Amino acid sequence: MIVARYMFGRLLAVFSGTAAALFGVMFAVQWMRLGRALGIGDVDILLLTLVPLSTFVIPMSLLFTVLLVLEKLSVDSEIVAMRASGVRDTLLFMPIVVFSLCLALVHLAVSTTIGPLAMKAVHGDLMRSAPRKMLAFFKEREFNDRFRDLVLYVESVNQRKRQLKGVFLEGSKPGRFVVSARRGNVEIDGTRVTLILKEGGMFSSAGDADRYLTFDEYSFTLQADLEGMLRIKSYDTATQGEFRRLIEQDPSPKRVREYHNRYAFPVINILLAAIGIVFGVQNPRSPRYTGFLIGMATIVAYYLSNVMSARLVAARVMDPVLGAWLADICFATFLVLVVSFRRLVAVAKRGRAWAR
Repeated sequence: MIVARYMFGRLLAVFSGTAAALFGVMFAVQWMRLGRALGIGDVDILLLTLVPLSTFVIPMSLLFTVLLVLEKLSVDSEIVAMRASGVRDTLLFMPIVVFSLCLALVHLAVSTTIGPLAMKAVHGDLMRSAPRKMLAFFKEREFNDRFRDLVLYVESVNQRKRQLKGVFLEGSKPGRFVVSARRGNVEIDGTRVTLILKEGGMFSSAGDADRYLTFDEYSFTLQADLEGMLRIKSYDTATQGEFRRLIEQDPSPKRVREYHNRYAFPVINILLAAIGIVFGVQNPRSPRYTGFLIGMATIVAYYLSNVMSARLVAARVMDPVLGAWLADICFATFLVLVVSFRRLVAVAKRGRAWAR
């Protein structure tokens, strides 16, 4: 029990620090991405966006935790001392297994239920607050594609008076059109945002018909592409039950793979813990920071296998269910091969020792 408590303490301390660092980086990235749409009072929305991102933070933090803890124990010869004192490897590594199982369950809950509910809340909050913050999307002398089906360019913006000068925009729906105006205003009425352009012209093309007209005043409704900013897909806000109904409406391979990936991804926590155990215990004289390098290589390998499976599924070369579990299968196979190879090497060494 003393060894188990000691291991749990080390694991929890390193995991907390690693997770906090990763969450801090992701918080900064989200702030930069949504900075124009959110203010200081919207920190709660930013924090909610981190909930689904924890599906990436948890396995990454776990892998580095196991590798760094075991590397530290190996370099300080604590593992050698524990084994010399009669502590078996099963007792030494059992806390890591239990810790990874607990994190896998948390990961599963976030992936299937908590994460989609958080994204649904974020989407609702942003849609309600978007009209009041629409001017934040207007940036001077920059082509802006933050509005749905529109590309907007503004020469100058008066945020206080909600006035625009030198407006140019291009749209693609219902047909392609280009509009330019000398000036304009933005009017906000509840959830409705209207852009009123003055002294301009419009060129439109629909099928074989092209036309150009001038106007003294022209108005239309704006809608910010908040889903695009957050990369929110229709199934990102759906729990598993809702996701199944979406698949019944549109059983695309991408959706089927994503549905099963919510179950397959948490399993990687257990596999990463096993990788940490296999590669974390090192010779006390081995180079430092080996665990960090192994962790980075493992993350890159998982990313590449995941990207490969996604592309094979998209090309309809691979079954989407198999594509969801491909990374887990590859890592499990790799672990079996490594453990089998090490056992063969150990048996060969004992054989040579007996021969002498």
